[in-house]
Order: sequence, then structure tokens, then C-alpha cells
Amino acid sequence: MLRRIKMKTRSLEERALVLDNSICYSVKEPVATPTHPAEPSAATAVRFIRRSFSGTMKYLVLFLMLSPTLSLSQQRDDFLRPFLGYYNSQSLSTAISNATVASGQIIPGRSSNPANLGLNRFNHLQVNFQHNNFTGPGVSNSSTRLGGIYAVIPVQVYRGSLVFGGGVQRIIDFSNGFQSANGQVSEEGGIYATELGVSVEVAEDLFIGGAFNYLKGSDELSSTELDTNSLLNPKYSGYYFSIGFLNRTTSHLQIGASVQTPTVIWVRDDLTTWQVALPEASMSQTWNYRLKRPMVFHLGFSLLYPAYSLFYEMEWSDWQDLEFASSEYFEGDVAEINREIKRELRSTLTHHLGVAGHLPWLPLHLYTGYQFMPVTFTGVYSGNRRQSLSLGGSYLLNQQFSIHSSYSHYFWKQLGNAESYGMLVSGVSFHF
Repeated sequence: MLRRIKMKTRSLEERALVLDNSICYSVKEPVATPTHPAEPSAATAVRFIRRSFSGTMKYLVLFLMLSPTLSLSQQRDDFLRPFLGYYNSQSLSTAISNATVASGQIIPGRSSNPANLGLNRFNHLQVNFQHNNFTGPGVSNSSTRLGGIYAVIPVQVYRGSLVFGGGVQRIIDFSNGFQSANGQVSEEGGIYATELGVSVEVAEDLFIGGAFNYLKGSDELSSTELDTNSLLNPKYSGYYFSIGFLNRTTSHLQIGASVQTPTVIWVRDDLTTWQVALPEASMSQTWNYRLKRPMVFHLGFSLLYPAYSLFYEMEWSDWQDLEFASSEYFEGDVAEINREIKRELRSTLTHHLGVAGHLPWLPLHLYTGYQFMPVTFTGVYSGNRRQSLSLGGSYLLNQQFSIHSSYSHYFWKQLGNAESYGMLVSGVSFHF
């Protein structure tokens, strides 16, 4: 499934023939072997697209058809697409590179630890907008959209605290692109999470929280070439739960941890291809399957002082536990796909580090952060990692309103080519 294959420039039918001898996974329907393999029909190309693995192998077939010189190693990003992208769209969280597991009330709103909600003493409503730009060799694309809306609502209790939080936020963006031998492939999409969370102070300075997240989103990968255009449109829906705790150990130190249950995502892939000279004669295919992301563990601390704050979070997940399932494939093929996932993928330990500076003479806070993000496979990204740097700030206009903004710069090298992604998030908060 994940073996490397490189192809020279060939016609669509010649590429189909080569792949037909390489792919063994099948959907539940008979597939005839061409009598004259040197002259396969267009229907043959459709059959082995459908016989491919809906994640990596299907995208491999698609992009090998679209980009004759592209190797399989470049398609593992697509196999993990619902989980691999650029994260978060809340300006204060992205300003400290998402080091939020123990941020408490310093970073109000959605975070990697729902127990943080319990430290908020005032109602809070924030709205964020996102502008992003991807840049790679010979390609650049950008978009602007709503980042999210989130509310924090404390409830008056006799002792301790009870705080609810909820809203909708864009948690991952898929902007991407590359130049093929005969054209260009661009990608645009993302996933939004609708969250409902609650946190309770169960003992003095000890907070427990939980949250439910419903996921909904889509992706759009379009290819334009001299004679053939294609559009792959995956649609995602799913959910996960998270639970966590936060302990205010001293007046300056907070420790937090959380667990994100396996994320279940249902995927519907719609692929449409057509000849430039004959667009009305398009060919469409659909695949349905389910992916289950492994559990995610978060652990970290924050140091809080009047002049500055320091935030750290480590995030661990074992990607060998990723599961693929589909009723459109034979059971033996599904089992083999999952065995190869265990052989090819690996666990990752991501580090998030953030710093905040608090100016005593102005209601102004400045932020910066760094992320070290290993990828789940080897041999594609230099150092098998991506990295990001972030800057941000917030300013209190009055007792009710504040404005905030951040800029995150992701950077990496893929197969020796430098690529980058920039995300500007700006928002306003209402405190009441």
C-alpha cells in the first residue's frame, strides 16, 4: 500500500496499466483482467481507481494520473488529510503556538484542555477571522474566512466554580498546492468543530473539565492540465470527547493534562474527471470509508508572573493505532490495509512553547511562540518535521472590549523543496 512508486511521463492509459499490476485491494465487485494489457480502456482506469485504498492509494492513483513525476511518498499527507494541516483559528491560542493545556484564564476560549474554563470568572464572547496563504515552488494560494465564535459563561455557585463554554471554531486548514509536469494542483478546505464544554472546581485550585466536539468540513483538490482536469472533493463528519484537569499548584505555577478520545471521522470522496475539449463527458466516482484517529495526550505547565508568562505543552499520539474501515472493501483487504498502517506510521511527540509579556503602563499584552511538529512518516520532510513561529498581541480598549491578533508562520522542506504557510488571525472580545 505504501511502497514507493515513481512513474515517468506516460499517457493516462499507460499509467493505468502500470498501476493495474501494482494494486491488489478490491471493492466488492468483479474486476476483469484486460485481454490486451497494452491497450486498456478508460473503464479499466476507473476499476483500479476503485480498487485502490481510499486514503493513500486512491490519492496515489489520482495524482499519478494528474502528475506523472510525483512519487507515492508525497501522498501520505493526503492519506492523513483530515488530521494533517494547519491548526486552530483563535488568535490568542495561535499567538502562543497552541501551548494551552495549562493556560487557564490567560487564554480564554477553546483550548486543548477543557478544565481551563473553570478559571474564568466573567462572561466572555469572542469572534475571530482568519486569512491564510500557502507558498510552494511555482504555486501560491490564499483565502479569508470566519475563524470562529466562542462563548465562556460562568455560573454562580455557593463554592468553587462552574463554567460552561461553547462555540464553533475552524480547527484545521488544508491550504496546499504543487506544480505538476503539465499543470497545477491546488487544495483548499478545512474542518470546523462545534464544541460544548464544562469545567468544575472539585477542590480548592483543582479543576476538572470535559468537552464534546462535533466535526464537519470538506476539502477540494483541483487539477488543471493540458488535456484533462480533475476535482477531488472529500467531505468529513465526525466527533471526539476530551477530558482534563488543571491544578493551580502555587500562585505562579499551573499544571494541566488532558486526553482526547479517538476521533471518528466518516469520509465521502467524490472524484470527477473530464477532458478539457469535452467537459460535458465527465466521469464521476464516489468512495465511502471511516477513519479513527488514535488518542491524543496533552501535558504541560504555565508560569505566571506580573511581567511575563511562560507556557509549555507536549502532545503525544501513536499513529500506528490509526484505523481504516469500509463496507465497500473486502474484509481481507481492510485487514491488510490496517496491518500496513502499523508498519508504516509511527508515534509523534509535538512540542508547543509560548511566552507572553504584560506591559505595566499599558493594557497591552504581547505574545510569541514556537511549535515543533514531527510528521507520522519518514523520508518526505527534511528532518521528518514541520515547525512554526508565531507573534501576537491583545489590547484592552475598555472594560468591555478588547482586540487581538496573531500571525503564525509554518515552514518545512518537502522532498528538498522549501514550502511555507502563513496564518493571520484577528478578533474582538466582549467581556461582561
